[in-house]
Amino acid sequence: MRQKEFTQEQIDAILKAEKEADNKYVIKRLMVLRLRAVQNMPSKEIGKMVGYPPASVNNILSKYFNNGLESMLGENRKGGNKRYLTQSEENQILQGFESQSEEGKILIVADIKEAYEKTVGKEVPKSTIYRMLKRQGWRKVMPRSKHPKSKPEEFSAYKKNHG
Repeated sequence: MRQKEFTQEQIDAILKAEKEADNKYVIKRLMVLRLRAVQNMPSKEIGKMVGYPPASVNNILSKYFNNGLESMLGENRKGGNKRYLTQSEENQILQGFESQSEEGKILIVADIKEAYEKTVGKEVPKSTIYRMLKRQGWRKVMPRSKHPKSKPEEFSAYKKNHG
């Protein structure tokens, strides 16, 4: 398979984009393009320098030639770890429940989940809600547990004699 050649215009655009990039993954993808375009390095050497396997280097080059420079500049997020809302949008949902929590009422995660799903417009797992609560600094506060067979009168008598 013959390597595709870069035009001077493409090289200039890659160099300019590399200077302006601020995301480390975008910078690495642009570095792959620059090393191939300017120094005509093979995929194996580029991979060693950038920390990608040669197949990934080839995928980046293929994506560039098929979709252009714009395809290199995105976040390129795949798979999980999706956030449906921003921090401020999550905070707005929780503000409705904040007054309940300040009054000492018990918050039910199912209610928060329902409000979240209504905002997002799709069903989400409970773990999404628990992660959101953790991100927003909410924590589970419970009264100190007591043994079901404990006798408060014996406890107070003990405190009087030994306290």
